[in-house]
Amino acid sequence: MKVVISLCAVVLFAIPVLEGKPLRPNILIIFTDDQGYADLACYGNKKNKTPRLDQLAKEGTRFTSFYSQTVCGPSRSALLTGRQPLRSGGWGMPASEITWAELARKAGYQTACIGKWDVSNRKPIVDRMPNAQGFDYYFGALGANDNGSVQFHENNRAAGSSRDMGGLVRLYTEKSIDFLKNKRDSAKPFMLYLAHTMMHTIIDASPSFRGKSEGGLYGDVVEEFDHETGRLLDVLDDLNLSETTLVIYTSDNGPWNQDKYTKRKRGHPEGSVFWGEAGPLRNGKGSPYEAGYRLPCIVRWPGKVPANRTSDAMFASIDFLPTFASLCGFEAPDDRQIDGIDQTELLLGKTEKGRDYFYFNRAGVRKGKWKYLRPNAHFHGYAVEDGRKKIDELYDLEEDLGERNNLADKHPDLVLELKELTKQLESKRVTVDEPTQFQIRLKDRGPQRECASIKVNAGQEAVIFEVSDQSGIGSGSIHLRNGRWPEKVVLRVLLSGLEGFEIKVGGKTFSGAYHGEGAPRRDNCLPVRMLDTGGRPLSGRYLIESDKSGVTNRREGYYEIEVPQALLNSEARAIELSWVDFYRR
Repeated sequence: MKVVISLCAVVLFAIPVLEGKPLRPNILIIFTDDQGYADLACYGNKKNKTPRLDQLAKEGTRFTSFYSQTVCGPSRSALLTGRQPLRSGGWGMPASEITWAELARKAGYQTACIGKWDVSNRKPIVDRMPNAQGFDYYFGALGANDNGSVQFHENNRAAGSSRDMGGLVRLYTEKSIDFLKNKRDSAKPFMLYLAHTMMHTIIDASPSFRGKSEGGLYGDVVEEFDHETGRLLDVLDDLNLSETTLVIYTSDNGPWNQDKYTKRKRGHPEGSVFWGEAGPLRNGKGSPYEAGYRLPCIVRWPGKVPANRTSDAMFASIDFLPTFASLCGFEAPDDRQIDGIDQTELLLGKTEKGRDYFYFNRAGVRKGKWKYLRPNAHFHGYAVEDGRKKIDELYDLEEDLGERNNLADKHPDLVLELKELTKQLESKRVTVDEPTQFQIRLKDRGPQRECASIKVNAGQEAVIFEVSDQSGIGSGSIHLRNGRWPEKVVLRVLLSGLEGFEIKVGGKTFSGAYHGEGAPRRDNCLPVRMLDTGGRPLSGRYLIESDKSGVTNRREGYYEIEVPQALLNSEARAIELSWVDFYRR
């Protein structure tokens, strides 16, 4: 019986880091609605005063290539599940989807959702409401405020309604503060997902802020939101929670700024501007151009996330679930495709590299600096540009952030490459042909996301797990799904120089690094052999050898470690591995 599970460009499985215990911070997500990329002063706005969010940016990292989704429901299902909307369902997110709240609750977190839900078709369908999707407590509106009113639910019960749109920011902030002060279990870490209704369509500010900003009614709402966010952050300080809380501020999609929408929408004070600013970005909400997807994002965690840092690394809301898995100590689902990747090292400042690519729903893909849109790229009706020709589009975002200079004709090979990548990412299939007894999970830790694999060769009395990795640095785990471990469990490592190898099994950690035949072995080291393809011992330390002229060759062979049967007791259901090749790239 044989299996290969590859860690390649399309499928990435996230597991907690092997080095030490998960950090398990509290998580606070502050999620706005329809906010523009350039609404805040720290993102270039000259009219709106946002001192508290500007301060948050100074205390943490400000991301400038952060992607959410282009409309409300799809953005929320993607954020909650780590899966693109074509898989997670958007407004119609099925009950079978698994959210990070469900996983965190099982891992000992207390979870709460305040505000706009918008993934149960805006209806009280109990098995698709927040309580059933992992949140211990919920207060908010299941849908939007398109008609100038909202209907509240507290947990699964109807809890009244309101037409006071100017009071929503403060109401949701008060509910969040009440959770922190009165409903929070101080013995548990928490996850609080605060999803504001503002600044969506029928906007308004409270009397204390209305007419006070230089940005009109919309600017009033932005400044009130900044103030209320500051109040919430102050409560973290008052409760001594700031140092242990990862705060993420971002929005669901870009501003609803198109004439096809704004000129026909009613319900606002006459002449008021009720949409945000996209800055240099093209179009807005409902569009696959940058203003539809690219949002402000600020992350703060004192002492962990670097302060006063700006990062242009690609980061996305679909990355939250696998990143939380790593930080909080739970595992991402392995029975479905997870589109997000673990961005822990990016957040903590250990790397400046983010995603390699980002997929735009039914539209195209960005890879590095290049962005491709197909001729029939999906636009919501109000976002369609009447003069847009239905042709392939290719933009160099480093030189042309506003997507004005189509370079498709100049780079046909690149267009073909990105077109094929788009098709791959749209596939709903994940082919995993694996023995039912074992489950393999992989996590790439190297500087390049190239293919690593673990092959399983299983027999009645023995199993051989073959580990290979082109980048030379990686980690993974082998899980026993049912039954008992075979009498003989062998790890065969196909690296050129086994500089580092760590094995964790049964709660104990062992080294499997190879120092040569006959080298002294410490108590926590497992015996390692370097063998040729016929199973005969090889001399030396590495599988790379040089001739007299200095030319190097790779000898045919591998490193082999047999896991002692004494370690594979009935409670040892997994073997965790990490490896480093001396000849890594």
